Amino acid sequence: MGKRYFCDYCDRSFQDNLHNRKKHLNGVQHLRAKKVWYDLFRDAAAILQEEQSKKPCRKFLQTGQCDFGSNCRFSHMTEMDLERLSAQVHALCLRNHLCFSTPLAGLQYKTFPHRFRPRLLEAGQSQPTFSGGEGYKDQRCKKGS
Repeated sequence: MGKRYFCDYCDRSFQDNLHNRKKHLNGVQHLRAKKVWYDLFRDAAAILQEEQSKKPCRKFLQTGQCDFGSNCRFSHMTEMDLERLSAQVHALCLRNHLCFSTPLAGLQYKTFPHRFRPRLLEAGQSQPTFSGGEGYKDQRCKKGS
């Protein structure tokens, strides 16, 4: 009995030779399992961008099921799911100081990350507001889009 190859993505083993390995690695089952594995580690912003570019799946919206499952080319997210994901992406974006997606006009300084706030306010001073201009916009953070 020769060596055996174990595929972690598919959780199966087979006799290890060039023909079997090529056949397995190019097979639909392996490619799907590999995609599912890597999708577990995708960035929320990338998922949001991909889902927003897709049209909604009619069958999934009507019945709650789709024969294609995760391989469906249409979106299985509802409007509420997309809004929730968008809010999560925006919160992560602001928490990590990656971007500002709202105009600065009229915003209170305490809504900005700490590194952009003035150091100390002297007694009797009011909190400054910013007027005009827009903040840095990162392409990954688009609230409401």
